[in-house]
Amino acid sequence: MGHVRSSLSDLLGVLSDAVAPQHVRFDDGSPTAVVPPPDAPVTVRAVTLNRIGRSRGDGPVLDLELKVAVECHGPEQLDNMERLLLAVELHSQYSVVSNGEFRPGEDSGVIQQGLGFLVRVPVSLRFEEPSDPPVPPAVGKSGAGRRIRGRLVDVHNKGIPDAYIHAHSSATAAVSDATGHFEVLASADELQHFAVAVDGTEREVSAVTKRLPVIIRWL
Repeated sequence: MGHVRSSLSDLLGVLSDAVAPQHVRFDDGSPTAVVPPPDAPVTVRAVTLNRIGRSRGDGPVLDLELKVAVECHGPEQLDNMERLLLAVELHSQYSVVSNGEFRPGEDSGVIQQGLGFLVRVPVSLRFEEPSDPPVPPAVGKSGAGRRIRGRLVDVHNKGIPDAYIHAHSSATAAVSDATGHFEVLASADELQHFAVAVDGTEREVSAVTKRLPVIIRWL
């Protein structure tokens, strides 16, 4: 089983546990067979698979992000939405895409009926770098990941809430709280490059993270 399919399978397990004994159905887009699929109040669809960047742990890693649509329908859709959102929140490797983070046209037709939301699923693919020429090891730096605490502020130093912050050196992302604070996993490099989205507008921002919390200014 490939890494992407394995990561999707893990998410399906989390969602299934949240609504058990009800069923979660994965819709892969195949034509409906002669025998219709079992009735399930939750339908899951893969929406996009994007390259986020590269990072380094024990070796080079290609960081991907799978976006999955989770759709609830039927008389218990509100209760199921509540259970599923809580389940995703309790598993820190996943994050829910808020309305302000949709790119133009991304949410069009994703939820086909009932209520639903998008979930980010990080996927890490290890690969071999070319051995010629050899890459010298970094001196005095560790390849291990670390958590970066920071705050996103506007031109008046006021915290910006509900903003999407993603460090290019990691497959994980965060959403700023009501005061603009956030915490995101990144590499050990002091200079970090972030993708920041506020109210649907995305910008690339770089910041030195030698001192924490780091302040990111949205200008």
